[in-house]
Amino acid sequence: DPQKEAVLHESGPLLILAGAGSGKTRVITHFIAYQCRIRNVLPFRICAVTFTNKAAGEMRERLQALMGPMASSLTVRTFHSLGLLIVRKHYQALSLRSTFSIYDDQAQKSLIKDILKELKIPKSILSEESVIASISRAKDSLHGPDDIAKNKDFYSGELVPVYREYEKRMLDQNAIDFGDLLYKTTMLLLNNKEIRESYQDLWHYFLIDEYQDTNHAQYMLGKLIAEKRKNIVVVGDDDQSIYSWRGADIQNILNFEKDYPNCKILRLEENYRSTSPILLAASSLISKNKARREKTLFTKKSGGEKIDFIEYGSETEEASGAISKIRSLKSIGIPYSSIAVFYRTNAQSRIFEQKLSELGLPYVMYGGFRFFDRKEIKDMIAYLQVIVNPQDSVSLERIINMPPRGIGDTSVEKIKSYSYENAISLFESLLKVPLSTRAQNKANELYQYFLEWREMIKLKKLPSQIALDVFNRSGYYDYLSSEKDPESESRLENIEEFIGAIKEYEETDREASLDSYLQNISLYTTAKEESSQDAITLMTLHNAKGLEYPYVFITGLEEGFLPHIHSIQQTGDVDEERRLLYVGITRAKEKLFLTCTTSRRIFGTIQPRMQSRFIKEIEPSAFATLKERREVHTPYASGAGIKERAVKTNYYEGDKVFHTTYGEGTVILSEKAPSGEKVTIVFDRNPERQRVFLTAYTDLIKIEDE
Repeated sequence: DPQKEAVLHESGPLLILAGAGSGKTRVITHFIAYQCRIRNVLPFRICAVTFTNKAAGEMRERLQALMGPMASSLTVRTFHSLGLLIVRKHYQALSLRSTFSIYDDQAQKSLIKDILKELKIPKSILSEESVIASISRAKDSLHGPDDIAKNKDFYSGELVPVYREYEKRMLDQNAIDFGDLLYKTTMLLLNNKEIRESYQDLWHYFLIDEYQDTNHAQYMLGKLIAEKRKNIVVVGDDDQSIYSWRGADIQNILNFEKDYPNCKILRLEENYRSTSPILLAASSLISKNKARREKTLFTKKSGGEKIDFIEYGSETEEASGAISKIRSLKSIGIPYSSIAVFYRTNAQSRIFEQKLSELGLPYVMYGGFRFFDRKEIKDMIAYLQVIVNPQDSVSLERIINMPPRGIGDTSVEKIKSYSYENAISLFESLLKVPLSTRAQNKANELYQYFLEWREMIKLKKLPSQIALDVFNRSGYYDYLSSEKDPESESRLENIEEFIGAIKEYEETDREASLDSYLQNISLYTTAKEESSQDAITLMTLHNAKGLEYPYVFITGLEEGFLPHIHSIQQTGDVDEERRLLYVGITRAKEKLFLTCTTSRRIFGTIQPRMQSRFIKEIEPSAFATLKERREVHTPYASGAGIKERAVKTNYYEGDKVFHTTYGEGTVILSEKAPSGEKVTIVFDRNPERQRVFLTAYTDLIKIEDE
């Protein structure tokens, strides 16, 4: 029994290839319990890391049930939480002070916006979003500005001075970003022998869950800590590696033996979730991938309904048809919460949301707007960040005139300029810049408030008391109360909930402090809320990872959606897209429905669609039926100057076109390719860059000359 063999493993590197639904969490928790209860390994000698707060919480709960009080001495964290633990302990080695801030995307964006403005780099070359993404990718790969400087391309040349200045200002403002929790931690262990050895001696066993999702920084972090004793246990499934766009490197799991030549490899292939027809479909599909570790899922359950594949005439018919089946399931006693609808792109949800709303059926968007992303919560956090870290100029800039208090844009620009010219923080500049009388009075008042709030910390006031005082004295309460609309009421309730959450934190941590609370909540800004209501769940396939539902609908199985157009055009390699469908299929416990359309309305025009190549790769005996339903549709009236695209449109040099993502552009080259016509286009928004498309898979519309 590979599960038992994994649990009884005593020492040395171990790779557990855990197929979908094979009970990997049970294996990990029993392995840890066995080491502590039977082999007498001290619990504090074991560290286990995973990717989500939910997974870490579930692991802790199971270990508590298996081990009792012993479990509290284990280190079970997410990668970023582990990074925060190490940064907190060694902040001085990183040239930080103990009250450091952790910048979120908005704070990063604000800082980078200022840097781009000062360096006079136009948005057409570098946008705030592209810089954030590039720096994040660089840090995931353990690349600092000097490493990026080795690249000789134009983009890297523009990015390097921005990256350097960003890192300098982050240090000046006593701040780090989310990527630094891994980047700075790993570089610290890499470059500081004493600190590295302290963790090698602390944790004798290092476990990594979802190893196929690790990026280079996470991979190196595990390698460095386990280097001394080689007691590294990694659990994962290369067939579920779907996050390369986030920096995940599938080679980490494929090359495990190269890193650890004497490792043991165990395969968990028995699936406890799905029926035989669902597993047959999944296994036959994924077997078409080239670079993978051989494994075949099986179940001891007998029977099970075969898969329904339905081809509809349009996306409207597809949504109506799927919802009709959902209502039929509900009529025989299946709760809505047992049903999920998956799709490849966010845009595909619109028609389902529309149809469900029209029928008054309850649904939830998994991965919707999150609590800590709401404006009023971000504002409150910014106030609290400045209280614990007055050097945090980005947070101060966010709330310097929120709620509106008479410190307008012109005044803010004067304060910022003074701050940069004199190399002092925005907070220190508040009293030193000559402003209009009203603005000066308000700046003085705000400065005084922050001094008083900082005094509350010295007087050992509770974080919730400080937050409540901020809410009242800042004017935020009056600002929201004066707006008599449902949105303002909702915002008031959200801040009330926020202060309640701080109180809850105080009750669970005897040493509760405002700075530790702010550092902790930065780990939860990516958490997904789940609804307890009986509702149908809508989500993208990427969000479906790690979940399961008795009844699953996977919609839009068409070329251009799945596999996605970017995979087809950019690399021609659709292995990750195939893994994505495999993940979707293996979420289903009892019944799976696959759907596609023969035509779809895209930017107001009806366009023919091709069935996904993946349908033909699934073992035919897994299907119950193939139903074809077609309707005749009248396209929407075309917009002025836009002609509906014909199936066999030919494009010529000089043709004006419209693309739903990139806007208007001009064809500069058209040529024949094995997959059909291939065109090169320069778009008006970014004339320096050429883009290549296969017309058969691209949402292109010819624009008629007026």
